[in-house]
Amino acid sequence: MTLSSAIRTIDRSLLSVEADGPTTTLFGTPWTAHIRYSPKYGRSSSTKEMWGLELASLSSLNAGVESVGGRERERFAIAAGELVIFDCTEPSDARWAALLGPWHFAHALFYEPQWRTADIVETFGRLQWTDTPEGMTAQPGRAHTLERSVYLNEVPGVGTLFVENKKTASRQVPQWKGYRAEAGEMWRLAKPPSGELEPLLYVTESAVATLSPWSGPASAQSLDTAFDFLKSIKRIDWTA
Repeated sequence: MTLSSAIRTIDRSLLSVEADGPTTTLFGTPWTAHIRYSPKYGRSSSTKEMWGLELASLSSLNAGVESVGGRERERFAIAAGELVIFDCTEPSDARWAALLGPWHFAHALFYEPQWRTADIVETFGRLQWTDTPEGMTAQPGRAHTLERSVYLNEVPGVGTLFVENKKTASRQVPQWKGYRAEAGEMWRLAKPPSGELEPLLYVTESAVATLSPWSGPASAQSLDTAFDFLKSIKRIDWTA
């Protein structure tokens, strides 16, 4: 059985993955994403100029609130949607804010002194947001540019798949020849210092994907399961 999953990315591209598999769903959870912006003209280390946020399905909002031990502080409408600000217990020195759309939400942690309501509104206001059933997109203004976007999903019993646009991928593609698979090439990467299983790299014409195998009870105990899953992939496309 050929199964597929797709998401509209922050820059309005379409990320789609197709694989052969015996399960009824290709992935166990909706897609999430790490997004980072930087100043279009010059850089500095200031988080006010270089900043990141996360994207997730609205169905996981409660899980996000619980993960930070959030206590709702403010909730109001802005041009981009409904903005909710929480005081956190984890981390205790931060506020967590979420911009809610009909299907997805964008969220980030804010720290003193740039955690006032005006600072949070100004940060989310740097982008022109559009939420669709396919995914949440945003257009940056003149001052910022999209530096990186990484989309994540969990493959049940296998691991976590991270996918980037090949044009802006942060991971270097090896110079040596990899294993030739149906949709591209595969490599086995160096073992992380944490002692976890070695990640696998899968590169297609338009995307760079990293699969981090799970280890532990009821999950992949070796690279074989992760390798077999990647071999089952028929395509990974990141198209504008």
